Amino acid sequence: MEEHHNDDFADFESTLEKIDNILKGEPETDAHEGPKAETAEDFGNIDVEQVRLTVREDRTVINKREEQARAQTTDQQSFMKEVERDANERAQARAQREYEAELQRSQGNEAFRNGNYEKAILHYNKAIERVKNSAITYNNRALCYIRLRNYKRAIDDCQYVLDKLQETNLRAWLYKATAYKHQNDAENFEDSVAQARRHNPQQLAYIEKFIGQIGEQM
Repeated sequence: MEEHHNDDFADFESTLEKIDNILKGEPETDAHEGPKAETAEDFGNIDVEQVRLTVREDRTVINKREEQARAQTTDQQSFMKEVERDANERAQARAQREYEAELQRSQGNEAFRNGNYEKAILHYNKAIERVKNSAITYNNRALCYIRLRNYKRAIDDCQYVLDKLQETNLRAWLYKATAYKHQNDAENFEDSVAQARRHNPQQLAYIEKFIGQIGEQM
């Protein structure tokens, strides 16, 4: 683009020089032929006003190109600033939602420890409204449903974690197994335990202890 502008300016300067020489009656110089005097006929055939108009048009074109280049640069800078501002606003909004979700989850945990499972569920619901991809919150709510003997809802929460968030999540598999155990669904209970072992082979001792506690609680 810059090289093209330089060519335009060179042509523009050359045209001005020619006009100036013509008006002064000086010969035009050719790089190959040397000085060549303008004849009276040549001089008389030149439309000076037309040449001046052409020069003005060339100058206008060059100025417009420069303005367009500056405008394009300004637009790009404005766009990048807008993208950066949008990213910052999104990050701040996300941080605020996470803070509010953590606050609700903490209040839910407190209600759970006090045995108020319905209240705990309400807090977990609010936490999920703010941050929908927290496996911890879904698992906590599933445990509340188990304590309330709402096993279907517990299984749904566990399944959401396993399908949408983390297939290997140990607590989701174990809470799911617990719900099936209370429903006397031996097949799905055994499958959930097997999946817990398969996805978490380093936690086999803990899994066996957890399964044993389920039997003691029933």
